[in-house]
Amino acid sequence: MKKQNWYKLLYQFAIIGVLTFMGFRLLFDKAYAPDFEAYCPFGGIQALGSYMTMDSLSCSMTSTQIMMGVVLFIGIVLFSRLFCGYICPLGTVGEWIGKLGDRLKVRITPKGFVDYALRLTKYALLFITFYFTLKSSELFCKKFDPYYAAVSGFDSDVVLLWALLAIVALVVGSLFVRLFWCRYLCPLGALSAIFKFSWWFLGVMALYVILILVGLEISYVYPLLVITAGGYILEVTRMKKVWPDPVHITRNTEICIDCGLCSETCPQGIDVARMEKVTHTDCTLCGDCLHACPEKDTLLINKKNMKWLPAAVLGALIILGIAAGSLFELPTIDQKWGTPEQLENAGVFEMEGLKNIKCFGSSTAFANQMRRHEGIYGVSTFVANHKVRVLYDTSLYNDEKLQQLMFVPVKRVIRPVTKDVDSVIHYTLTIDKFFDPLDATYLQHLLNQKTDACGFQTEFACPVIVRIYFPAGKEPGREELTEVIESKNLTFTSNDNEFHVKLPYRVITFDDEPLTMSKREYASAMFIPTSSRFNGFSNFSDDVVSHYILMMGTNSSLKARYTYLVSHLSNDDGIIAFETALDSIGAEMGVIHFVDTVTAPDNIFAAVNADTLVFHYTDGRTGKLVNPFSFPDPGTVKK
Repeated sequence: MKKQNWYKLLYQFAIIGVLTFMGFRLLFDKAYAPDFEAYCPFGGIQALGSYMTMDSLSCSMTSTQIMMGVVLFIGIVLFSRLFCGYICPLGTVGEWIGKLGDRLKVRITPKGFVDYALRLTKYALLFITFYFTLKSSELFCKKFDPYYAAVSGFDSDVVLLWALLAIVALVVGSLFVRLFWCRYLCPLGALSAIFKFSWWFLGVMALYVILILVGLEISYVYPLLVITAGGYILEVTRMKKVWPDPVHITRNTEICIDCGLCSETCPQGIDVARMEKVTHTDCTLCGDCLHACPEKDTLLINKKNMKWLPAAVLGALIILGIAAGSLFELPTIDQKWGTPEQLENAGVFEMEGLKNIKCFGSSTAFANQMRRHEGIYGVSTFVANHKVRVLYDTSLYNDEKLQQLMFVPVKRVIRPVTKDVDSVIHYTLTIDKFFDPLDATYLQHLLNQKTDACGFQTEFACPVIVRIYFPAGKEPGREELTEVIESKNLTFTSNDNEFHVKLPYRVITFDDEPLTMSKREYASAMFIPTSSRFNGFSNFSDDVVSHYILMMGTNSSLKARYTYLVSHLSNDDGIIAFETALDSIGAEMGVIHFVDTVTAPDNIFAAVNADTLVFHYTDGRTGKLVNPFSFPDPGTVKK
């Protein structure tokens, strides 16, 4: 009976167990936000590449992933591809499915030209993955990675067809072909093989850096192409003689009984029984052959009995990577647009806890927002703790003014004011730990669940000013409202998912008495007008333009989708604008401007009630959406 390699199995079961636990917890706790990429070395290496070429980290990568990528490189150079043999869940799945293929006697191990030709595919995927990642600072591998697709539930970053093909290749391919994904498709497998020839990788990178330092402008595409092409050539020509290879399996030929169990057991199909020194590029130092050998001191690591060494080293490297990643944090973006003199004299402002700073995209949006303001010279963001750092002109701004620039005021209608309500009551208070737009969302759910509030709005101050509106006669007392806002926890449902959130809010000040306003004044205070002009609006004189007026009614709750309606209306060349306004009693109207010689009111009414809205993206693509709007009554026409 073969001995089990429990060192490796413990790692594999632990990784699969943790991922399974995270997946099941996510099914029952929708507020749980697992980071399935928290310790991904491949993502870290891509992020480091984008940081070196674009001064930005890919996606939501942090220093932890980067350091895990660094220790992956160190581990491969000094030991072997330990990650592939012990940690990678795709490798584990491929290995286990392969064992089933052996039992069914359907699995083969390609040899010679077929094997060499298939290995080229993973290098092509490696080149493509890094090319698009370095170009966009978004992890391209997310589009097809079977691991990410499965654990993320095929989220928006995943290209469904690509991911499904990758999963089929992993599952079906591993059944019939030895480690099909790992050998022939995995870009990390290609990168790990390149790292085994560290002299090649480091040499090309050193030459590239030298050429850049002497003033040559060379695209990253060229060293990327040279490294991947050279890596493939080295793998297929020096497959059995990797150098350097300081730690390796050795076979004592004098006491070996030639049973062949080592070759039979090797997951990679390496013919260990015919080697005195295993320096094969596919070797992951997993140790299966060491445990399978029935003769003591026949198979060793560097001629020493150290079966425990790979597992121990891997554990140490993981701890090292996590510890090193916690010592520093690279910015997700680090953009400076001020002159050298401005930057030298700039003040530095930092703020943490901004929930909207969560990835490269949101960081870029924040930087673009700040760039529009005079006297702002640069922005850095750190997604791990949702922090921003702003460089600014100290003569124009102080901390409070900078916070005001970053603050996004909101108006939220919680529920409509019914016809029987004559007036509205509002409280004014200030709330600490309340700044981010997500805070407004949480407050909206709190007030909806625990009060009869009809709406609220926020205004910048330190702390933030919040006005909360109630139908007259349904307003709570100060103590009751304070208790609601200072709730420790919130549970709410959105898109059929249940979320649980811990809340930090504290009421700092509270007006002594609520104020009363008319329903019309409330509607005016909460109203956010929409205005969009298109189809050559400015080319038409007032005498040929008519106005089709619709009462928005319950459609007012769909403001977030007005852009789809506007884009849909623009398909009619006779419609040239859409805007909203309030009538004399505070009800929202939609005003559609049209040229009556080109289109007719009946066409407009049919368009707003169409079953499907046909809209257009900024890049020219066309999309479709089931029409959420309903206008039972035709509008009125005015000149």
